[in-house]
Amino acid sequence: MVRKWKIALLLTLVVAMLSGCFGEKPVLEELGKDGKGKIKVVYYSEEGFYSDYGNSFNVKYPDIEFEVVDQQEMYRELQDNEDADYREEMRKFLDKHKPDVLMVDLSTMEKMVQEGKLYNLDAVIAQEQFDLEEYMPGLIDMIRAKGGGSLYGLAPSIFTSVIFYNAELFREHNIDLPRNKMTWQELLDLSNRFAGIGSGENQIYGYYEQYGSLDQLLQNIARGSSLRLFDAKGEKLVFDTDSWKQALKIATDALRSKAAYAQPYNDGNEHVFMGDDDLFFKGKAAMIIGGPWMVSQFKNRMMWDKEAKEIDWGMVTAPVDPANPDESSYSMLHEVFAIAADSPNKRAAWEFVKFVNGQEMAKAASRSSRGSLPTRNQYMKEIDGKSTEPFYLLRPKAEFDSMWGGENVKVPMDFHQEFSNIMAKEMQAVVDNKKSVEEAAAAIQAEGEAALLKAREAEKARKAAKNSAEGDSGKAAEENKTEDSGSAEATTSEGD
Repeated sequence: MVRKWKIALLLTLVVAMLSGCFGEKPVLEELGKDGKGKIKVVYYSEEGFYSDYGNSFNVKYPDIEFEVVDQQEMYRELQDNEDADYREEMRKFLDKHKPDVLMVDLSTMEKMVQEGKLYNLDAVIAQEQFDLEEYMPGLIDMIRAKGGGSLYGLAPSIFTSVIFYNAELFREHNIDLPRNKMTWQELLDLSNRFAGIGSGENQIYGYYEQYGSLDQLLQNIARGSSLRLFDAKGEKLVFDTDSWKQALKIATDALRSKAAYAQPYNDGNEHVFMGDDDLFFKGKAAMIIGGPWMVSQFKNRMMWDKEAKEIDWGMVTAPVDPANPDESSYSMLHEVFAIAADSPNKRAAWEFVKFVNGQEMAKAASRSSRGSLPTRNQYMKEIDGKSTEPFYLLRPKAEFDSMWGGENVKVPMDFHQEFSNIMAKEMQAVVDNKKSVEEAAAAIQAEGEAALLKAREAEKARKAAKNSAEGDSGKAAEENKTEDSGSAEATTSEGD
């Protein structure tokens, strides 16, 4: 028995020695000696691709050529077809052009993994010991969650919102500064300490909802608590629930007390979108939610806005769900780079994906922000002298979909704006003490169901009309073809 064990051990050692001598067979064949290769890659535009990645990559790999597939073609298709689904059009676009390297969002990646269209990166990452440790906590888990536990893509950048605050306003009124990992309830309770400071045009608000109407505040609160508007099948609206009522109460209480400000709903059929963040930069609001691009506003706003004031600013994490205080629903991946499963150029494609997601590009990204942040969080410790900890402190929520739902929820575009108007109208009624939270929630549920039915019927009618028009067009083309064929035969007969 001992002799057999020794023989087995000896054989194991021999195999290990042979592997060391001859080297492990590469998962992907190496590039040729000349280093040449060709990659077809999808990006927003050819010019943008070379500016962001292509030129830098070609310094290291001068003999690898690119064919850039411009996404503007797909966006034009979406503009021409109001009922088109973005992710479906994206998949059609990718099927048509068959790129080696795909740039997709997480939901599209997940669907393509299920369809067997993406290359599993785990083996090549393990063999080449590609460093995944420098990525921000939770990032790789977030991507794996959409790949059934495997890694089918890598993301060089992430978009994360935080709460920016005006430190001077807090000091002036002896109010404690905001802190990391506050819930929305805690943030708006803090905001309430500003209620009653000033009046009219000189009113000071604790929190300012930068974009949209009252419903935008509700949507932000819902996002923090991962609330959903539809059931799992995406068929029924589910607003009249305890969770939505609680979010509705938090929002309307803050608006009524003037702890928070959002544009009021007007008496017309829709609310007005201003996209104006003047209150914060005029020193009349203490907190605002925003992304990394806000930093440039602190530097440059006064150059073109005469009413803007210099702000002693700080930032903390975006509000968290009390059930998951270490996760953020405000971190999103828009650019996941993946490799097509049937790509004939996998090695060149992997060299590009590896480069884009490597340390060199992360260092470059840390020196110039495009409104997003490098996912390798070792290289951007400060922005304008402020610690970037609030951007990276929370793990991105692995399983996240917006309140509108994920891949399984097919909602007509007409419904989004109509439902936002319904929410804003009913919220205004609560703020004005004309309705209770329970009455408003019931009204939003009923009116929302009616709006959803109407939008789906309108979408169905448009598709039927389009199919009919295409059928008539095809029929006419076939008739013309038949007539042309008949004319040709008659001419031939006459010639004979």
